[in-house]
Amino acid sequence: MEWSSSNVNNQYYLYGHFAEIQELQTNDTREFNMFWNRQVIADPLIPPKFTIYTIFSQSPSTCEGGKCSFQLRRTNRSTLPPLLNAFEVYTVIQFPQIETNENDVVAVQNIKTTYEISRNSWQGDPCVPRQFMWEGLNCSDTDMSTRPRITSL
Repeated sequence: MEWSSSNVNNQYYLYGHFAEIQELQTNDTREFNMFWNRQVIADPLIPPKFTIYTIFSQSPSTCEGGKCSFQLRRTNRSTLPPLLNAFEVYTVIQFPQIETNENDVVAVQNIKTTYEISRNSWQGDPCVPRQFMWEGLNCSDTDMSTRPRITSL
């Protein structure tokens, strides 16, 4: 799989999920190498039978010249093609603003748990980034060097 990044400086985390989903014959072997941007990150990979196995990048990486690639390549020993159950790529997003005051976050999480509040928007940092601020909250507008505070709920 190949794709182009809109920004050559974007960084990505990769997750590959594997599991053998069939009973192999005695003379069958499924073994392959996993490449992320032409670098081997799993060598060799033999998916466990009926159990999910996840390989992920420990640190983010960029794609050379904005061209990203993911490849599974069968080894010489393998009699079966590679198998991929799921594949995820996450883009690193840099936030220029620092996180919401920790005490405020703990307090609003306790309120959320106590009153069993379930809202789709209540994920991540309550105040940052501004466009993803939790619904129903108001946060202080401060400069980039001061932690935002939850001012009302």
